[in-house]
Amino acid sequence: MNTAMRNALELLWLGWLCLAGAPLAEAVESARGLEIVVPGIEVIRGPVNGVQIERNGRRLLVYGDPREEPAAADAVLFTHHRRDVVWAGRGLVSGGARAIVPAAETNLFSGVDRFWALFETNRFHDYSQQTTKVLGEPMRVSQPVRGGEVVRWEGLPIRVLDTPGYTRGAVSYVIEQGGQRIVMTGDLIVEDGKLLDLYSLQDALPEAKVGGYHGYAARLGDLISSLRRVASEEPDILVPSRGPVIREPRAAIETLIRRIQAFYANYLAIDALRYYFGDSHMQAKARRVLEPGAAIDWLPMAKLCPELPEWILRIGNSRLVVSADRSGFLVDCGSPRILEQIEKLLAEGRIRRVEHVFITHYHDDHTDQVAKLVERCGATVHATRFNWDILERPGDYRLPCLTAHPIRVSGRSESGARWRWKEFEVAIDYFPGQTLYHDALWMKRDGGEQVYFIGDSFTPSGIDDYCLLNRNLLEEGGGYFRCLDILRAAGPDVILINEHVDPGFRFSAGQIGHMTEALRRRAGLLGELLAGDGINFGLDESWARFHPYAVSAGAGRSARLGLRVMNHASVEREYTVRIHPPAGWAVEDVRPNPIRIPAHTEGEVALSLQAEADAAAGWRLVTADLEWPGGCLREWTEAMVSAAQGPQAMGEPFRRVE
Repeated sequence: MNTAMRNALELLWLGWLCLAGAPLAEAVESARGLEIVVPGIEVIRGPVNGVQIERNGRRLLVYGDPREEPAAADAVLFTHHRRDVVWAGRGLVSGGARAIVPAAETNLFSGVDRFWALFETNRFHDYSQQTTKVLGEPMRVSQPVRGGEVVRWEGLPIRVLDTPGYTRGAVSYVIEQGGQRIVMTGDLIVEDGKLLDLYSLQDALPEAKVGGYHGYAARLGDLISSLRRVASEEPDILVPSRGPVIREPRAAIETLIRRIQAFYANYLAIDALRYYFGDSHMQAKARRVLEPGAAIDWLPMAKLCPELPEWILRIGNSRLVVSADRSGFLVDCGSPRILEQIEKLLAEGRIRRVEHVFITHYHDDHTDQVAKLVERCGATVHATRFNWDILERPGDYRLPCLTAHPIRVSGRSESGARWRWKEFEVAIDYFPGQTLYHDALWMKRDGGEQVYFIGDSFTPSGIDDYCLLNRNLLEEGGGYFRCLDILRAAGPDVILINEHVDPGFRFSAGQIGHMTEALRRRAGLLGELLAGDGINFGLDESWARFHPYAVSAGAGRSARLGLRVMNHASVEREYTVRIHPPAGWAVEDVRPNPIRIPAHTEGEVALSLQAEADAAAGWRLVTADLEWPGGCLREWTEAMVSAAQGPQAMGEPFRRVE
């Protein structure tokens, strides 16, 4: 759009505002895409809010300036390290502005080269579950700050508050101007008391002896403490990094805390970790988030079945079904110890061969040794079509606990397939419980018991959805609703086997109903807690993802990727994509763009990047913006690309494109 056309549109918008009764000064600022917070402080509206303060001919910004061609600034204050926010200030810093950042996150501004160098291999067997929405290139930091410090700029004191939650080391900034106390809170709170998402809060809980993988939204406790710290400042206005200015802070903060607590009590009620770690663990988690004495509608424990059928052998976190003719059907194979035990059983003659391997899900503790087992025994590997790709090309994904050893799925089945093996009836189901990429195996011996190998999806105390990055979706007919429907249809006599749980167990119809209703209530609670249309946008970090995640192409060659977008909204949406290639790479093609995606459906934008002759060796990031009516996210998702001439050290599932 040229300048004359932009000016004409601004005049039309200004005229409409004045006719609508807006004061002239406010109308002028609105037409410029600005909102006056108080005299002397204004918000530049965009995908990220740019808080602008001008004094003595100098300019300071909080978050940055989201406009395409921002004017120079003296300094930019960043509340947290997230790439999808920091982009708005990165260009200003490159132009000479001082970067003032949280001290606890300095390395995620200036030291990201090390982060990505380690991530080349650390993305396999990843159990820390921290976001990768960090900068692709380092940013010069001028001043790290901590809570309690004061930044002074042109005579204006800006107080720093430690407000961890959305990120581990986030801060907020307090400014007093025009008799008003304004707090810039980053992504701590949005709208009238909502969160952008839950997956960004995944973390370890050392006091509950929980690692990052098991720490479902573990920073909710920190976030509530930070909200209360902000409330204690008695602010008049909150300016988050995204969304509208909050002019009733006390009500918004109280609402958000209440919504978090209602949701979390629901979550704990059917938490699978209660079986593993006991009530003291649950109490430690509850104390961080809930009020003392909060009521939790605990799921009654399932009935345990200490004695499994004699034809099932427990080997670590695998199970071996042995037929009358001493043939073996193995469920999962994750550790070398399992291979050793299989070798021992073969040597002792207790089994003659392993004919089949069924894989419940892709996690490395269930898959890492499958390829070696197949090489040794020649077994057929079974999975449904929902899991073929991730088992055969794990390196194409960015998910928790990936194996570095691809598995050829030789026994490809559709969900619901049934067959006979020896004296057993066998059925395989798509079972998206603990992760979106999950199957289950039902077996019944002629005239005997029936068992259901459910992977890691349930324990006797409830559902295993403790890692948000597993893409555990909440929707009727899918996710755990689908799993519970399958268990309901299987009936109360089936023995459920989670290979991490010593005994089998059985859920009653009442217990299945309890979990189903808890999930329905959860969907309603999350609808109130999470911003946006579609709660799964706040549960599924991979709703927009590059596939494959890592590719390499020699100089002058092209790398082809897809940007896969799962539209979790309740209506069809049109998404427009903008690709940001790294230096030395050029975007050749992006299509279709824009793309229309029906509700609850995944679409794909195909793109091609060319490695130019001067492309630097090593891994670099390509990122993508996504825009739709009413929303925009900048540099939201990433892929790793390399201009290397040969394969690099990323494990076996490396994808090279010529």
